[in-house]
Amino acid sequence: MSQSLFGFGSNGNGQLGIGSDEDSSIPQIVQFIPTLSSYSRQHHTQAHSTRPPFHDFAAGGNHTIFITHGDRDLYMTGSNKDGELLLQEPAQVFTLHRFPIDLQTGDCQDSLLNKESEEKKHQRWRSVACGWAFTIAVTEPESASKSDPVPGSRVKYLNKAYAWGSGAFGELGLGSGLTKTNRRPIAIEKGLLSADAALSSTMSPIRIEIMKVRAGLRHVLLLAQEKIFDGQEETSRTILMGWGSNRQGQLGVLERFADNTIPFTEKELRGKFMEPTRILIAKEHPAIVDMACGQNHSLVLFSDGTVYSSGLNKYGQLGPCETLDQDTRDFRIGFKKVHNLPFVDSISCGWNHNAAMNSSSPHGKTTIYLWGRNDHGQLGSDNPLISVDVDLTGYSSFSRIVQLQIPKSTSCHGSYEEIVSYSCGSEHTLAMTRSGDCYAWGWNEHGNCSRGNSEDDDRQDVPSPRKVCFSNPTSARDPDWHGWVTGGYGSSWVWT
Repeated sequence: MSQSLFGFGSNGNGQLGIGSDEDSSIPQIVQFIPTLSSYSRQHHTQAHSTRPPFHDFAAGGNHTIFITHGDRDLYMTGSNKDGELLLQEPAQVFTLHRFPIDLQTGDCQDSLLNKESEEKKHQRWRSVACGWAFTIAVTEPESASKSDPVPGSRVKYLNKAYAWGSGAFGELGLGSGLTKTNRRPIAIEKGLLSADAALSSTMSPIRIEIMKVRAGLRHVLLLAQEKIFDGQEETSRTILMGWGSNRQGQLGVLERFADNTIPFTEKELRGKFMEPTRILIAKEHPAIVDMACGQNHSLVLFSDGTVYSSGLNKYGQLGPCETLDQDTRDFRIGFKKVHNLPFVDSISCGWNHNAAMNSSSPHGKTTIYLWGRNDHGQLGSDNPLISVDVDLTGYSSFSRIVQLQIPKSTSCHGSYEEIVSYSCGSEHTLAMTRSGDCYAWGWNEHGNCSRGNSEDDDRQDVPSPRKVCFSNPTSARDPDWHGWVTGGYGSSWVWT
């Protein structure tokens, strides 16, 4: 069965990739150049053939970038005003184009590049993140011979992170002298070695592999795995790096470089971090498996299913604390555990609200846990299945966790839809059920929650989950069908 990517919502710079720069409250098919039909044919007989062809997907302020499975290519659309798409002309792009990037020269060609020359310099990508007007992308690890340490160095970097676009708050991670990349990808090289490794008294070999990157409006989190080889022993751990704005504590508590062990003062912490700096979290042993970035706060997910938060807390977006915090400020610098949240294996951040799920249990597959700002109905708070009351004014000096479930329309009371995908947009939330229906709720000014089944182009807030209607209704699903949703800055995408 053929599936397509649909986009709707904010589109003033072509970021939806639907062939125009007009907002749309009706889901429109996203256009790809070249087409992704070859992907569908190639994987038609393979397991999970109906999964979306996206290895990673990121929506920025006015641009969108994703990485395909298979070749791990970059597709980009939207604004290029600040070089977000690496094109030499400050034009907008209204369809998702595949842009091969020559990392030797920094040149970005369109998809009509000569195939032979393209194959010689084809770069495979692992992870991508977009902020307001910048992009951070991580390459796949190179072969061992290419990633061997240079003579005199004990450190081996298995892959690299590149930055492009514009960012006056340090979002590019390139140091204080670079706030624009002039439409070139530039490798992020400083600060990626953890302080503990740099201070090590031995000359043990160190191998660092970047796993993923996530971005908020003006800050970035990067997850890496560090292995230190000391004789026959191997020490492995995950390390979290951050850069950009930390005005509200969204990067948490950071560590100085190895040549200065004096802790940062609060005034220093609330500044700009222009290059990657290690983040300190008071939690031992469990590995970090994911991160999510809001407008001015961040979440970190550990392998034991716990979630930690740091940053702005004006709307309760940091979640419940263990005890009532004596600090009455509306922000926190430092990652602490979100209490009253059960085991979860995935997280998502909007600008000021969050969502999490546990897909490994029957109850978890039908339940989204939400907390944070709710002035537009981001938490779906009018749904009668919510287990606790929520402050509808949007402001909260304390936070509660909301449990949201979507009833099955054809079943008896107490039977709920299995949720296969969910995502927080800037101020709205999306969910896809196993039955193939997409639901949206929250802020809807740009039509990013669609118009439901109404004939009118109603852009009012949607306070509880409402089914997204497509102009061409989808047919029956294959048994291994797997839908997918993601939210952006007033925009939404659905793979169905």
